[in-house]
Amino acid sequence: MNTVKILHCADLHIGAAESSLGTLANSRRAEALITFENIISIAKGEGTKLLLIAGDLFDSNNIEDAFVSRVIECFNSIPETEIIYAAGNHDPLTLNSPFIKFKSILPKNFHILPCFDSVVELENLGVKVYGRSFDEVYVSGAPSFSITPDDDFINIMCIHGDFGASTDTKYNPISSSFIESSGMDYMALGHIHKRSDIARLGSTYFAYPGCPEGQGFDESGEKGVLLGEIGKGLADLRFIPTCKRIHATVSITLGSEENSNQVAERILSVIKEKYKDNWRDNLYKIILEGRLSENIKLSTEEIASRVGVEVYFAKVKDKTEIAVDLEELSREDSLKGIFVKNMLSRLQNASEEEKPLIKKALDLGLKAFLSEVKYNED
Repeated sequence: MNTVKILHCADLHIGAAESSLGTLANSRRAEALITFENIISIAKGEGTKLLLIAGDLFDSNNIEDAFVSRVIECFNSIPETEIIYAAGNHDPLTLNSPFIKFKSILPKNFHILPCFDSVVELENLGVKVYGRSFDEVYVSGAPSFSITPDDDFINIMCIHGDFGASTDTKYNPISSSFIESSGMDYMALGHIHKRSDIARLGSTYFAYPGCPEGQGFDESGEKGVLLGEIGKGLADLRFIPTCKRIHATVSITLGSEENSNQVAERILSVIKEKYKDNWRDNLYKIILEGRLSENIKLSTEEIASRVGVEVYFAKVKDKTEIAVDLEELSREDSLKGIFVKNMLSRLQNASEEEKPLIKKALDLGLKAFLSEVKYNED
C-alpha cells in the first residue's frame, strides 16, 4: 500500500501574548516560536514527507519581521519535506499577510493554499493536497468544495474551520456531510485548540491536533501534534507532545492547614506528586476549596508568592467557605446577624440560577465582617 508520512499541526499562534502573566508574557511569546522549532525538529528527525499546518500559524498578520524570518529559516531547514499551509482566521491571506510580504524569499517546499478551492499535486509523493485559506477574519456559509479528488493519488485536505458548529458560525463551518462526501483519505483540520480523536465519516479520516502550546488555563494539559502514515483507508497517527509548559488547574480541598505557609507546602506537595519531574516548569491555577474555621486567615498573595518561587507561574483563587452555623448566626442581635438573616431569606426565595451568586455574596459578606476581603477579590 502506498502511504505518506505526515506531521499535522495547527494553531501555533506565534506572537500571541498571555497578558495575564505580566513580566513573563514576553518569554512566553518566545516559547511559542521555540515550540515551532521543536515541531520542525520532529518533522526532520522522523523523516516526515509532508508537513500540514492547518491555520493560525501566527496570532495575527501584525507580526514582527524577526518572527517571520525565523519561521522561514525553519522551513528552509527541512527541504526534503513538503509544507502545506492553509491560512486561518487569525492570519488570513490578505494583503498584509507576512507570507505576501515575504513572498520572494519563501522556499520551494512551502505551499500556501490560495483563498479559493485549490489543489497542490505532489507527484513524487503520490499525494494531492486540497484546501483553501481564509481571505478575511470571518468566513461563513455552507461548506462546499468544487474540486473532485483523484483516485490515483492519496487525497488529503488541509483546512481551518469549525467542525460541528452551526452553519451560521463565522469561522468556516465544516459539517459531517461535507467530510463524508469529500472523498478525502484524510482531512487535516485546524481552529479547535483541543485535540480530538482520529475519527472517520464515510471513507474520510479527520482530526484536530489541537494547539501545540497552550495560551491560557482554558487550554490545559499536554499539547502537541499528530504524526504518522496516511494512505487509502489508513490513518495511522499518534500524538506527539510538543509544549514547553502546560497550564494546569489544581483544586486543593483544605483540611487541617492553619496558615498560608502550610497551605503553600500542601500545594507544592500535591503538584510534585502529580506532575513528577516537570512540576517546576508549568503554569498553575490553584483553587482552594473546603470549609474553614473563621479564625483561619489565609492570604492568596502570600500563598501564590510562596508557590511562585518554586514554579514558573502560579496564581491562587480562594473558593473556601467559612464553617459557621448560619442559622444560629442569623439569630445574633448584630449587624452580622442581620446580614446573614437577610441573605438566607433571599437564598430561600431565589431561583436555581440565582443561588450560586447569592451564596458567593453571603460568603464574601462574612469575610468582609472578618476584614478578609481585598478590593480586587473576584
